[in-house]
Amino acid sequence: MSADLPLVLVLDDDDDTSTLLGMALRRRGFRVVVARSCEEGRARLAENPIDALVTDVSLPDGSGIELVASLAAKPRATIVVSGFGGDDDREKSRMAGAHAHLVKPVDVARLVSTLNEMLARPS
Repeated sequence: MSADLPLVLVLDDDDDTSTLLGMALRRRGFRVVVARSCEEGRARLAENPIDALVTDVSLPDGSGIELVASLAAKPRATIVVSGFGGDDDREKSRMAGAHAHLVKPVDVARLVSTLNEMLARPS
């Protein structure tokens, strides 16, 4: 796998969701690493230069939104995914520093187009 492809960290504790998103993103030209907790996500962010973070809100050891807010250096693209998509939910993501807020179940085509736009990649 080419190192020049963008690296996406998928942070979700649901095995089905993380597997689906990982496979879909790999098929569309991304490298993917998966983490299932805030602690594991922080470790992955420290190990590799991550281009994009796609994080669930509810994680076993904290909130994806709080994780995003705590990052001193955010990836070029940060997307929060949640089962809730009200104005308040979107505003919390934005205030934490996320670039986008998508509602579950995630529309993979929309996720990919959002990532491509944020990373200045052709669609």
